[in-house]
Amino acid sequence: MTDAAGQPLPEDPGTDVETDTVVDGSLILSGFPSELLVVLAESLGNPLALLVSKAHLSGAFREAACAAQATLTHIDLREWRRTVDDAVVAAVVSKCAQLSSLNLQGGCSNVTEAAVLAVASGDGRPLLTTLNLAGCRNITDAAVVTVASGCKQLTTLSLNNCKNITDAAVVAVSSGCPQLTTLNLGGCNITDAAVAVAASGCKQLMILNLIRCHNITDAAVVAVASGCPQLTHLDLCYCFTITNTAVVAMASGCRQLTSLNLWGCNKITDPAVVAVASECKQLTALNLYGCNVTDAAVVAVASSCKQLTSLNLSHCISNIAVVAVASECPQLTTLGLGGCDKITDAAVVAVSSGCKQLASLSLSDCHNITDAAVVAIVSGCKQLTTLDLGGCDEITDAAVVAVASGCKQLTSLDLGCCDEITDVAVKAVASKCKLLTTLYLNFCGNITDAAKANIPNTIRVHS
Repeated sequence: MTDAAGQPLPEDPGTDVETDTVVDGSLILSGFPSELLVVLAESLGNPLALLVSKAHLSGAFREAACAAQATLTHIDLREWRRTVDDAVVAAVVSKCAQLSSLNLQGGCSNVTEAAVLAVASGDGRPLLTTLNLAGCRNITDAAVVTVASGCKQLTTLSLNNCKNITDAAVVAVSSGCPQLTTLNLGGCNITDAAVAVAASGCKQLMILNLIRCHNITDAAVVAVASGCPQLTHLDLCYCFTITNTAVVAMASGCRQLTSLNLWGCNKITDPAVVAVASECKQLTALNLYGCNVTDAAVVAVASSCKQLTSLNLSHCISNIAVVAVASECPQLTTLGLGGCDKITDAAVVAVSSGCKQLASLSLSDCHNITDAAVVAIVSGCKQLTTLDLGGCDEITDAAVVAVASGCKQLTSLDLGCCDEITDVAVKAVASKCKLLTTLYLNFCGNITDAAKANIPNTIRVHS
């Protein structure tokens, strides 16, 4: 009870004093009209999931769940990926005339071609612009051909890890869906011919993922460079046959590139990376892990690509490259130096001074790194959330205690194979890293089971 000014009045003698109670908001909402429940559910992100989960509370929730189908534009079934089957997908999409986005990512193991046919056959889905089938390993070319025929407005298609998909599916999509801007073919069984057709038919492509497409050669990338001048993201991770020829062509033809992943492309050397640095000035993310590049190439990148926020370097580089990056790339938030066993504390100290916004740092298997480097990072990089020190066998408890005391935002810490650390380090981390959710202690022989037992259960420990 309040007065005219809104201030609480003292309780009258003899009246019951109100006590705080926890009220299930869903029970209150169950009395709302179904039309309002639909609007509220849509504002919370995944309306169908929310409404179905509450359908047992009232008829209004059940009516709202049914009504939601008619108005839904986005459906995300990842949460039920282990139980969703063809019948569920068909039932859900059958009443969704406004559907523009469908997400089945995560390997819905029971989903087959029948589900995709239900989405795209008949009159098709003229409003569907985004379709994510990543991990749906049972689908084949026939399903994708139907999508290409019935979903002409598609702008985003993911077939990542759909291992039965071949060139035929990509050819159909390239012909039927010319407005595609994002195409994920990672892990598909495709060849250069398919990529060439996609580059020719989908001129608006901006994001192309070819990760683990082991049959892809330079010819595919050259075709993309020629046909897709608007490309901003290209992922060639584990495309082992790619050489400098492909990357030089791409740098010349795709100058709007902002993200390039060459992880594991061990035929890539300095000339390719220098070409990227020279032509792709807008680059913000570059992954060179496993490439055979030297300091000279990395210095060129650091000098030319001032907007870099994410950089993963190869084992071949030394302090020279890291110091250049630290000096020229102050916007870096992610830096991977895993396996760069030539670098020393001096390089890491430079990073701590020049890259104040760093949130993620990997120093795994950097065997020359000592406590001094870690202490410098703790002092200079206050926003750090992920730190990988796995295999840094020179660091001791002192470094870890410094991390625990200074990195208040840390959520993930890897100390695997750090032979010198003991229970002292673990106790410091367990007591001071309040936001930590992941801790790696693999092969840490001096850490006892008793210390591990005292780690809060909010932290997932790998040991």
